[in-house]
Amino acid sequence: MATNDQSELDQDIAEVRRRVEALANDMRGLGMELRLSAEEYGSDRDSDGTITRTVTFSFKISQQD
Repeated sequence: MATNDQSELDQDIAEVRRRVEALANDMRGLGMELRLSAEEYGSDRDSDGTITRTVTFSFKISQQD
């Protein structure tokens, strides 16, 4: 895996994380009680040479009675 490829992937993932956090903040701004968690799994190279990484985001939204 080329270092440059890894660096670009890291930048893309950082941007995705930033946008998801912004979405969570917008939802909180609407009065939602929300917790966000993220799990990231190592890089893989597909058979066609594409480098992938899995990032899973979970939103826990609660409401007080």
